[in-house]
Amino acid sequence: MAAAVTGAANLMTVVTCRDADELYTYVTTKVGALDAVRQAEIIPVLRRLKQAGTRVRNDRLELTPL
Repeated sequence: MAAAVTGAANLMTVVTCRDADELYTYVTTKVGALDAVRQAEIIPVLRRLKQAGTRVRNDRLELTPL
């Protein structure tokens, strides 16, 4: 999900990663590769109460085809 917002940020995105390594890779290779991005604030959510559409098996996120 991505949204235009007001305040300190111009854009907010939500990404679901399997672990911290996958988040790091996403931020450094995808977000960091964008010339227009000057800084990023990462706020990990360690526990979700609800999120429609997320597939979890054995307490782990399930791989989804791209």
